[in-house]
Amino acid sequence: MKLELYSEPFSKNGNLAGEGFKRLLGRPNLNLLQTLVRESLQNVIDATLPGRSPEARIRLRKLRDTERNTLSNSVLAQMPAGGPSKQILSDSLEKPELWVFEIADFGTVGLSGPVEADVAPSGEERANFVNFLKNVGAARDSHQGGGTYGYGKSSLYAMSSCSLVLVDSQTFNEGKPVRRLMACHLGEAFDASVGTGIRRFTGRHWWGMPAGSDSVAPATGAHALDLSGELGMFSRSEADSGTSIVIVDPELEVSSTQELGRELITCVLLNFWPRMSDTTAADRRLTVSIEIDGQPLDVPAPEAFPPLDLFCRALADIRSNAGSLKDVRSQRPAKALGKLAFAPGVAAQRHPLASSNGEDILAGASHIALMRPVELVVKYMRGAPYPDSLHEWAGVFVCSAESEVEEAFAQAEPPTHDDWAPDNLPKGKQQTMVRVGMRALRTHADTFVPTKSLSRSADPASPSLAATAGQMGRFLSPTSARGAGKPEVSRRGGPSPKKGVRLSSPEMIGLSLAQDGAALATFRVDLSNDGSQGPLTLIVEPKLVADGNGISAEDVPSNLLPRLHSVSLEAHDLISKDQILDVGLLSGEVTAVVRMVKGAAVTVAVRVLSEDAA
Repeated sequence: MKLELYSEPFSKNGNLAGEGFKRLLGRPNLNLLQTLVRESLQNVIDATLPGRSPEARIRLRKLRDTERNTLSNSVLAQMPAGGPSKQILSDSLEKPELWVFEIADFGTVGLSGPVEADVAPSGEERANFVNFLKNVGAARDSHQGGGTYGYGKSSLYAMSSCSLVLVDSQTFNEGKPVRRLMACHLGEAFDASVGTGIRRFTGRHWWGMPAGSDSVAPATGAHALDLSGELGMFSRSEADSGTSIVIVDPELEVSSTQELGRELITCVLLNFWPRMSDTTAADRRLTVSIEIDGQPLDVPAPEAFPPLDLFCRALADIRSNAGSLKDVRSQRPAKALGKLAFAPGVAAQRHPLASSNGEDILAGASHIALMRPVELVVKYMRGAPYPDSLHEWAGVFVCSAESEVEEAFAQAEPPTHDDWAPDNLPKGKQQTMVRVGMRALRTHADTFVPTKSLSRSADPASPSLAATAGQMGRFLSPTSARGAGKPEVSRRGGPSPKKGVRLSSPEMIGLSLAQDGAALATFRVDLSNDGSQGPLTLIVEPKLVADGNGISAEDVPSNLLPRLHSVSLEAHDLISKDQILDVGLLSGEVTAVVRMVKGAAVTVAVRVLSEDAA
């Protein structure tokens, strides 16, 4: 059964023309592909069913001949009567190779609710279908969701060279499962002859099933299921609720499919790493798979995609209310606006799948990631970098979940959700909160690296940290903030204990200057000790770093080795100037300070010696 065309006429009271709908996207700060991915995955997260973790699949594929025939003869059998739309659609359909770009989600509510815009949804059901396919500018309807306006759907049409999308959704209507499929095209307004004379049309077109003389409904049930399969769309059962969107003949500003894969991976991770990190709760963790021309791509964990490892560390501190958190507040009104955390580290080699067109944080992180409690990155605020290229820092700010504060920051976002602009708000408390918050964050970003203290030492003749650190890494590869390898725990005269004593991997938490002007790197190690192994002694060994691994002292001349400045368990007033610190039965945060070597990166290796009373 073929779908039928419905072209929207202007009503007596006016409508939004197709050209106007396209212009709703405006001029976002991101490119079109980034905007589309951000908006689409944001919608996936907002639409996830309770108890399910969000899942998205992204795919670029070339239509087979049978799939092209279905598109031409079963979906677009009828063409628009006026304007340039018929020619535009035909030009795409007649290309020697016809590609489609797909984004699908699973475990979401799908495009539920009524299929006619003038019908109110029943009960708690949302009008997702008409808000996505027919309405324009619907406000957000999910509590503290990522979206606010829903304008991002215009990016789907902008990506298609013929402004054509196909939508297939397994969803619910009045509590019952239903399958829906419809095609949509945005063209230009035009005049055409009808039975009563000449009539004006908006340029918006839908292909579906007739619903009276003045409306159109989607294909449903077995008809929708058959068409979806014949078009090669993602298969799904009634239990796999969600939506598949196919962008026909996409305009992708990339030189190759390999470049597209790298750009997609980079875009997904830079924008959604907070919902993909190790510390994300299972029911909130986003899973994304990418396939390009039949080849699946592995999407790395954000912790393996520097510098996102540092951002993940900062967010983990906020989630656990640990580390050196900073409260951002306003006085009038007296509000806690959110929490800010920083994570400095040694710049790690970038992942081979990172796009060269990625944001500037891939070149060197000195940014604060801004987000609301939904934990989607709104933007990266650039701050002052370290004076050398070997080190970088990441910050994360999450605004308060208190309703008035969260709403203020949500309303400060433009339709593309890529900024917090106080001027988007009317004068009043909300504008003040956002303005004060952004001003405070700007100050933190610009002053996290204390440039004055870094460029001055007690001895005017001694080198500055900028000069010293600037020489680092010339002959050794940089590593991440994580130390070299796992810490060792050993028992004197016996095998390593299996439980009772735990050490975290060393994390570099800052740079400073000694009194003699030497550069110092400070590392943090968390020691957990239940006392079951008897009194403990820590052995802390500074190491040079090459290609992410510590170098043994035997491999390097002694004059090129880093030296330990101090090791301490400050909570218990324990400090040592050599490599041995007796901690007994104590636990806590161990701080190791290392005198750095000119022209090299350093880390520390930590061992634990345990005396067994037996």
